[in-house]
Amino acid sequence: MRRTSAELKRISREQLNGHWGIAIGVNLLMQMIMSAALMPFYFLFLFSRGGMIQFNIYLLAVVIIASVSIVLQCGVTRIYLGFARKQQASIGMLFGEFTRRPDRYILGFLLLFGIELLCQLPGTVCLVIGSMSGMVLAIVIGVLLYFAGLVPMLMILFRLALMFFLMVDHGNMGVIEAFRESSELMQGNKGRLFYIYLSFIGWSLLGLLSCGLGMLWVTPYMMQTTVNFYREVIRELDQKPEFDGGYTQDYEVG
Repeated sequence: MRRTSAELKRISREQLNGHWGIAIGVNLLMQMIMSAALMPFYFLFLFSRGGMIQFNIYLLAVVIIASVSIVLQCGVTRIYLGFARKQQASIGMLFGEFTRRPDRYILGFLLLFGIELLCQLPGTVCLVIGSMSGMVLAIVIGVLLYFAGLVPMLMILFRLALMFFLMVDHGNMGVIEAFRESSELMQGNKGRLFYIYLSFIGWSLLGLLSCGLGMLWVTPYMMQTTVNFYREVIRELDQKPEFDGGYTQDYEVG
């Protein structure tokens, strides 16, 4: 049974009732941890007044910290899956994925990062060359290549949208297997997920207009809806399996 975006949102709102404190708190805690880790490298670059060495160190730190943050994000995913499955959830679960083969998540992040880099590299190189040399033609070509690279990049990223959900649900699933399973599950579902993201644009604008405070509620709402999209795609919403009240069990996909 395919549910509409409105139905998935309704289910998500019901699941978040009584859990808003944890949902908001875990997102805030993750952002604070990542900001605190990145801040020394940012100030190093700032105080160097644009030094190239410090800038490269800052970029490297961004990639490394982002790689670690994906493990935390998967911890957040497990918490939201807990809300959906009526399991016990706590802020401490944010760090739980570090004990469940975190290398899988990091490799998955590096895979996605590499895909984005390959798709955007030609346009970025042309833009840099054009900006440094003042060649208008190179800048124009760079812009065209950049936007042309967005199309295949988004298509691939939407195909892999369920990769981390699958690895959270299946502790022994590797990156390649999750890549394949996500690709199969997203056949015929990429447009649906894209529409769900579009449906949150209005809420996101309102959240930003409130100096970002509204995003404290919009982000959990969007994440819970995405979790329920995943649960529907793996047919969990229709099967209504029994849970033991502990951590997420392994589910058969397809």
